[in-house]
Amino acid sequence: MAEEIVICHPFHPHHYLISQRHYDDKYDHDDTASRTKKYHTCSTCTRINFTFFYRCEQYPKCEFRICPACSAMEPNIEYPAHEHKLSFLEKIGDDDVECDASHGDYCKRGFHCDELDHTASSFIFRCVPCDFNIIHLLCGPLPYTILYEYHMHPLTLTRLVVEDDSGEYYCDICEGKRDERICVYYCETCKYMAHVHCLIDQITRVLKDDVEGGDLILSSSTRRENYTGKGQAVVKMEIKMKTLKDIVESLMGEEKERFEEHFDSHDGSNSSTIPGEYMFPSNADFERYVHSRFDKYINFRRLKLESSDLEVKVVKVKNYMVAWHLRNDVLNLLDKHGDQVIGDGLKLTLEMRSLAFNFLCQVIYDMGRTMTRDLTEDVLRDWYGYLKFVKRMGFRIKFVYEQLEKFKHDFFFLQLSRLKNDIPNKLFDKKSELQQQIVEIEAKLQKCKEL
Repeated sequence: MAEEIVICHPFHPHHYLISQRHYDDKYDHDDTASRTKKYHTCSTCTRINFTFFYRCEQYPKCEFRICPACSAMEPNIEYPAHEHKLSFLEKIGDDDVECDASHGDYCKRGFHCDELDHTASSFIFRCVPCDFNIIHLLCGPLPYTILYEYHMHPLTLTRLVVEDDSGEYYCDICEGKRDERICVYYCETCKYMAHVHCLIDQITRVLKDDVEGGDLILSSSTRRENYTGKGQAVVKMEIKMKTLKDIVESLMGEEKERFEEHFDSHDGSNSSTIPGEYMFPSNADFERYVHSRFDKYINFRRLKLESSDLEVKVVKVKNYMVAWHLRNDVLNLLDKHGDQVIGDGLKLTLEMRSLAFNFLCQVIYDMGRTMTRDLTEDVLRDWYGYLKFVKRMGFRIKFVYEQLEKFKHDFFFLQLSRLKNDIPNKLFDKKSELQQQIVEIEAKLQKCKEL
């Protein structure tokens, strides 16, 4: 190149970038006798097959480089849990990259499924300056609607579709099984649904275009109000309140004491299942066992709150400061119930009300995304603990307790069903063990007789 070109780029915002040939003696070697070709790697896509690139003006102190293709890109995808916009980039390197998706996204939940792995495609959402990466399409912002050439209607991203109680659900494109806990693209008119990974080609085409924020939503949500736009009720939080921890630390006096009285530590058992060796002679015995076991959770004094739970970033939703992944649940709650849900909580400071909304909507969020088979006693205990705090703050949440009672009933009914299957198996195993002991004892007895 005859003349150096100097540019600024959002992928490396703190320094200027200067053009350079892919191989350039001037910067690679001072010793002309020992020169060997040195090919540079793009810091964004890891390619090496380009004729020139842009290097940081601070080279060799800063080794950032960017190829011409990547230099033409600009971050254009909003992700609420990260302060910068993301770019949708092709993943060239084979190195393992951890998914930095936030709380509530599929890879951070307590179950694993093949559908998640299928969406770890050759593209990733990335913030280059922060090295922040989302490797699963399911964890990132997706198009709200997709046009599929083999279906007459647009398909809409839908968080939960359960056609019946069979427990077996299928994708209409590949005809393979699908996990009902995972979102799908769905045509309500035709009852047609498709895995996200079966539409990867269509999705990547949309994401590689100049997308508008309002056209994308997180797959963990069903509302379109996820990103900035006209009339948006969700805005970025003030600098002084970045996380839930900041809100907690702002509490003073009696409110601080009330919070610390409830959220400290619990001395309950960490057991998450009913012991398999316990046998119930009758339904009445089972009911008594259930109530005695659950009373310790409903009536506990303090609930352990992990520090990681408080590091969640917050946004402002109608004057309340809430975890970013709960923003749509807060909007739905206020749209349906208005300020009536707050009840006597109106006497609290805005910070305390915000915390109550966080714990209330965390329960609502989790209940909407948890299948009965994934429930544990620890999960139910946490839900009861959060709601107990919210109720103490004066909120009117009878409708949430009613839903939670259904979860409790379904959970213990499932435990009973499992016990009915487990007990015969355990008895059979015990019988086999005793028979083996009898054989060994008879063998020893026979040896004694021979002596």
